[in-house]
Amino acid sequence: MPTELPGPLVQRENVTADELTELGVDLDRDFPGSTADDFLRYPVLSEGGWFTVVKHMPTLRSVSRIPGALLGPVALASAGLDLG
Repeated sequence: MPTELPGPLVQRENVTADELTELGVDLDRDFPGSTADDFLRYPVLSEGGWFTVVKHMPTLRSVSRIPGALLGPVALASAGLDLG
């Protein structure tokens, strides 16, 4: 029987209409017929490292891309240890 191994879990977060407005997105102009429910925020790995992006899921068009953590969603076991 295969055993499921623990690994990084990529969390996809919903985006609000107010957040889209702050990003400069006008839903009526830029994505006619879409709502805030069509957008998600999640980490991606590209040639430039990890980024947190907001994408329009039906088209996968990015509306925001900011540099993320060095290891993305991977948390080191030693994170938070006080070695002092």
